Amino acid sequence: MYRYIIVDDEALIRKGTLKKISPLSDLVTCIGEAENGSDALEQIEEKKPDFVIMDMQMPVMNGMELLPILAEKYPRMPLIVISGYKNFDYIKQAISANAVEYLLKPFSAQMIQDCIHQVLNRLEERTERDRQLKLTEEEAEQVRYEYDLTLLHNLIFGYRTAGTTLTSRKLNYINTTHDVLLINLCYPEPLDDSVLFQWLAENGFGDLGLYLSGRDTAQSQGFLILFLSQQAEKYQERLVKQVLDALELFLDSFAAETIIGVSLIHHSLSDLSQAYVEASHAPDAHILTDHRTHLFRFTKESTPQRLDWPRTDEFLFRLEAGMRGEIGPLCDDLFAYYLSVPSATLGDAKYHCASLSGYCRQLLNTYMKIPETGHSSATMESAASHIFSLEGLKKYYLQFFMNVTIMLKPHSIYGNEDVIENVKTYIQKNYQKNLTQDFLASLFYMNRSYLSSLFRSRTGEKFVDYLCDVRIERAEELLENPDQKLAQIARSVGYDNEKYFFRIFKKRTGMTPDQYRKELSAHE
Repeated sequence: MYRYIIVDDEALIRKGTLKKISPLSDLVTCIGEAENGSDALEQIEEKKPDFVIMDMQMPVMNGMELLPILAEKYPRMPLIVISGYKNFDYIKQAISANAVEYLLKPFSAQMIQDCIHQVLNRLEERTERDRQLKLTEEEAEQVRYEYDLTLLHNLIFGYRTAGTTLTSRKLNYINTTHDVLLINLCYPEPLDDSVLFQWLAENGFGDLGLYLSGRDTAQSQGFLILFLSQQAEKYQERLVKQVLDALELFLDSFAAETIIGVSLIHHSLSDLSQAYVEASHAPDAHILTDHRTHLFRFTKESTPQRLDWPRTDEFLFRLEAGMRGEIGPLCDDLFAYYLSVPSATLGDAKYHCASLSGYCRQLLNTYMKIPETGHSSATMESAASHIFSLEGLKKYYLQFFMNVTIMLKPHSIYGNEDVIENVKTYIQKNYQKNLTQDFLASLFYMNRSYLSSLFRSRTGEKFVDYLCDVRIERAEELLENPDQKLAQIARSVGYDNEKYFFRIFKKRTGMTPDQYRKELSAHE
């Protein structure tokens, strides 16, 4: 049974309205009558009706004065507003005060009954919503806690969030009174999150440690957030060491090769993104051939080691030629090479792969006019920064290189049916490299002797002579720039020995490079 109060300064009008409502007595009952707005407020406060039927024209406090008060104090209470005037201000005020209907006098019994049915429908819908949304406090706390976990995950990965305020009681207090440190755990195999939860509880770190799974990351990964009391730095470091020693021993017992990256200590959860960068940079120092569980504290970023893969030129040629079938075996060789370098780290491999991908972007720009932007480079490096295993890195870049060959194959400049024309094209594009007949023969799957004889028969000159001609022609172009040093020009056309370059240049042109440059100046 729903209850209501009727507010009207005329007793006969109130009586007539009640009579019109009487057919609904099994649904609603009147619990009070008021002659003005002031009296109505007292009764509403005392009797707590479900809805109110009110007139606008009343003494002491009229409807225009009463409505704003009701809207502020009882915003969820439905109203049926009655008036004898078609006043737009009345209507507007009624609408803003949550009125269900605005009735003009005189109105029929059916009209007022329809309005009450609307009120009852609204009340029943609200009751159902309240029932569905009403959770026990424990359930509500769990919902807030789950929300906080999502918030922390988003903060770690640098996703945009509306704020960094934790809502659960479980985490809010500790957050406002503690510093934070992030531990990035990179597993060789997927790890059940419950294992870490149990370890935290059994070692007494449950109140100070929070474990999050990596969720959307490409490999097995998890994060341990330590909340450190804002005390002396020595105390914090001692606690961190205690946790890390226990964690390293625990993981080493059943999850060999786990990489543990540790950030610096930060004062705010809003710094979790930076902490993740630090905790991710630390594992990059992992030496690839060392298969033990390792712990890395963040240190100042070091310069990557330069890796010189012997098959780089062959790999780049296969990419440019769109030879998809050859890329897989070459990638196998590339990552085997990384493991063959005793001191190579994961960061070194990432850096080297990034340099190869940079060449790919140049090719895409050259052949397909896909611009090489800083954004695309940053996106790839960002994606690779979330990979903490050599196998994961290989899978990521193999897919990228395969896609590049597919895109480039229709545009390949090595698609000529005449193999010697393809050889000449390669020489013209790569004259600055250390080109040999053996290497060229291997690129085009030919016997060295056969390539030599075929090249001479088709071009009328030896391979070595053709290479020299290409290099000297390019050197002549570079000599037109008076600011470029001769030693620099020699290296840029493939001659590390400056004296040998001078001798070859004079043999081909009859002049030394310096004489050639002076001759150019004399004719300007």
